[in-house]
Amino acid sequence: MTTPGKPQPASAPPQFFVDNKKSEVNELRTLLKGIMNERNVNKRREVIKKVIAYMTLGIDVSKLFTDMVLISSTNDIVQKKMIYLYLVSYVEANQDQALMAINTFSKDCRRTNPDAKIRGLALRTLCSLRFPGAVEYIQGAITEGLGDPDPYVRRTAIIGLIKLHRHSKDQGTENSFINTLYELIRDPDPTVSSNAIIALNEILENEGGIAINRKMCIYLLNRIHQFNEFGQSTIFDIIARYVPQDDEEMLDILNILEDKLRHASSSVVLGCIKVFMNLTKDNPALLKQVFSRVQAPLITLFVGGEVAEAYELSYCVLAHINLIISRGAAEVFENDYKNFFCKYDEPTYIKFLKIDILKMIATENNLNDIVNELCAYVTDVNIEMSKQSIRGIATIAMRIQSSSTAVIRQLIGFLSCGIDYVITETLVSMKDLLRKYRNLSSEIINQLASSLEIVNNDEGKAAIIWMIGEFGNEIEDAPYILQGIVDNTNPSENLQITYALLTASVKLFLKRAPEMQNTLSTLFKLLFNDCDNPDIHDRAGFYYKLLQSDPDIADQIINCDKHPIQVFYEDDRTQLTETLCQEFNQLSVIYQKPSKAILKPAAQLVADEGEGHIINSSSNHMEPQATDLLSLDLLDQNLGDITSSSFSLEVNPSMESDEFQNLWATATDQQFINERLSRPAGLDEVENNFARLNILCMASGEDSGLLKLYFYAREASSGSPFLIELNVFNRTGEVQLTAKAQNGRWMQDFLGVVYQALMPIINRSQ
Repeated sequence: MTTPGKPQPASAPPQFFVDNKKSEVNELRTLLKGIMNERNVNKRREVIKKVIAYMTLGIDVSKLFTDMVLISSTNDIVQKKMIYLYLVSYVEANQDQALMAINTFSKDCRRTNPDAKIRGLALRTLCSLRFPGAVEYIQGAITEGLGDPDPYVRRTAIIGLIKLHRHSKDQGTENSFINTLYELIRDPDPTVSSNAIIALNEILENEGGIAINRKMCIYLLNRIHQFNEFGQSTIFDIIARYVPQDDEEMLDILNILEDKLRHASSSVVLGCIKVFMNLTKDNPALLKQVFSRVQAPLITLFVGGEVAEAYELSYCVLAHINLIISRGAAEVFENDYKNFFCKYDEPTYIKFLKIDILKMIATENNLNDIVNELCAYVTDVNIEMSKQSIRGIATIAMRIQSSSTAVIRQLIGFLSCGIDYVITETLVSMKDLLRKYRNLSSEIINQLASSLEIVNNDEGKAAIIWMIGEFGNEIEDAPYILQGIVDNTNPSENLQITYALLTASVKLFLKRAPEMQNTLSTLFKLLFNDCDNPDIHDRAGFYYKLLQSDPDIADQIINCDKHPIQVFYEDDRTQLTETLCQEFNQLSVIYQKPSKAILKPAAQLVADEGEGHIINSSSNHMEPQATDLLSLDLLDQNLGDITSSSFSLEVNPSMESDEFQNLWATATDQQFINERLSRPAGLDEVENNFARLNILCMASGEDSGLLKLYFYAREASSGSPFLIELNVFNRTGEVQLTAKAQNGRWMQDFLGVVYQALMPIINRSQ
């Protein structure tokens, strides 16, 4: 009994997720039959909710298929959505009754149904069906939907046509559909119009996309204000492909679109800039004016992203600014250099891009401010940031000759900082500067001997050795410095140093033979007797035979007059820049790769990016290209066997965790890899990339965007172990890898395999 006037407790909400009961499906069938003629919408919804709830729990309710079809005759959109969800989930498991569901959807798609939302919902659901025999029904429904009076249904029909084309390409490319889509470009609803353009681009992809002519171009430009941001970006992609008949028509298009440069959406602004650049690419004077016109909108978008801490947006805009500057707009952004100074709280990927821009826009007017700013980054806690800054300073000196002497002195100051990686990168930069400004050698050579005692990195030592070999006449103790390096070098473990040492010793021998004779003799014996690398054998054999034949000719070849280098080949990105300009406002600009490289299969992409290497598909490793010079003659001279040995990794190697820890602590050979991420990576993806190359994961984990993984592998013939510690920083875009081995004989070959595993996630274009 209830007490009059006394408030009653609210009824508990219905419980759908309950324990399974033996007769649960039968109970649901009884409930469905009971609501067949029920007019109360809420009661019908509750019963259908129970069916969906049981389905969500994983209970097989496919036996209710017929009952759900029978109750589908309703105008309640909520019931329709739940019923459609059920039917789509079980239609493939009930092929015999699938026609009932199709008839239900087809009936709801017809224009006799007064509710446009239900027509669109039914059409969208029908186009999601994937089983034999459904295509002909879908095709008819799409045909009717494309002519529906409601724009929502027409938009849904166009999307359904794209799905049909992906599922059955022959059906989507029928002339009737193509012609209808071209007609829908003139649809009063702008969303329908933009959807039609997208559908035509996808369906006609093999033919180059939608055909654009003057009449269509004028029509779209006159309507562009009606479209939303996405629609405007779509139209910009179309207009960018149009070739104006004359300069007057081109200027008319530019004038119509000029106000779009002030749009708040970065997508619209970048799309508009793409049109401007494509239309004026063959007119350098007009293109320069375009650069001046787009400078302010781009800076506004970039600074706005920084203020709102929308770093993803800032990076996207910054990448396009970088591309425009590479295209020839450095002077336009010259006065905005302070906007590209790094902030302490910015992500590193933003900082790296800013440094790239700073070194391109540096001129004699802003040189001092930019170099001082880059010098401040040299002591940054981020190692890669410090290296990028030093490279940027050196690049500025190579671009602006008047600054070379001052920059060299600034770099010399870094040698006294006592930080290993700073000194190493400084020496490498000095080496590059001397390749262009050979007259500045006197500023540097006095610092080499003292730096050699500090540097522990092979790259830094190799740079010092190159400079000693190249400018040994100016260094009094040069032969004795090289002698000390030869006495303490293991040629099989430090290949980079060995290459540099061999060339430098031969160069200096030809300049100062009496002082270098014993050192060079010792080095040759060491290489031919103790080094296992065939490329070093071949190179040493070539130098040996050349010296044995005629030292004067050898001097003319090796120590010939060298012209100062004006442009380094590795810095020439003209072709890439031109390609990226054609793909402006696309992911190509973000990845700094052409679209064909991004869309290629991973295996093909690895093959293309293996610069300077030959990929051996049979053994899954990369070997340095070697010239097999004089190997037969050297055998006669008892200078060692120069036959190349094969390298491969053991399939499914085994290793216990205790063994891994002991090997890690006692490994004698160690190599480091630092790379940039091309995109965020996941644990499973990284593990699979290594596993397919027979490098297995010992342990892995993820914390706040940091992926930490430990791998092991074994060389197939000897069983020699290799160990890896890999850190992937998704937030900062860095990859750090440490590889260890007890026998350094195979280390370089193993690193080639490691690069194959890393290639899908790292950016090798930087």
